[in-house]
Amino acid sequence: MRARSGARNDRGNPIGAAIARLASLGTLALGHVLWIVLRIAYRGDSRLVAGTACVCIASGVTLWMVVT
Repeated sequence: MRARSGARNDRGNPIGAAIARLASLGTLALGHVLWIVLRIAYRGDSRLVAGTACVCIASGVTLWMVVT
């Protein structure tokens, strides 16, 4: 097995951290949206339709805040 280099960067890369954070939040939002859409498809509950609308709006606002 190859030995690790003695030089380490414990601070990390701030750009990489921002990309990872954005990817994590995007995945979380997408998971919630897909979960709600699938529940609506199988149940047809009006509360879930409202939940989907709220999640979509919250995701859109979050994306807008990140981009601007």
